[in-house]
Amino acid sequence: MRYYIASDPANYEKAILLSEVLSARGHEHSQDRMRREGAVTDETLLGELTFSELRAVRDAELVVILLPARPETYTELGVAIATRGNKRIIIWSETGREFDLPDPVCSFSFHPSAERVVCPFPELVRMLDSERISGELAND
Repeated sequence: MRYYIASDPANYEKAILLSEVLSARGHEHSQDRMRREGAVTDETLLGELTFSELRAVRDAELVVILLPARPETYTELGVAIATRGNKRIIIWSETGREFDLPDPVCSFSFHPSAERVVCPFPELVRMLDSERISGELAND
């Protein structure tokens, strides 16, 4: 199974840990932008990276969004929803604050294809590391 993790820089350590857990299970990270060195300042390279990231989201069978998120993460969520036929989409929040109505951070978080998961981060890791969940993802 290919997976993609979208995150704010503040959550990169969590994203890297989750990636390590999924990779140890034999799953493939469709693109690991968390380990990219330094800021990209070349416009041509930024354009290429954008296409690469969009393909990675499109081709992933699991997309995990770690909240809080940076603005472009919501673009990644939109692409995941638009290409949802081959994937499971999980939006994780430790507190659930991002899902509070009447003013949620992103209305796309409420799309029926997206699973909102509110729990401590170690619980999310355990959930995605479990045989049952991994097996379901691989068979979707």
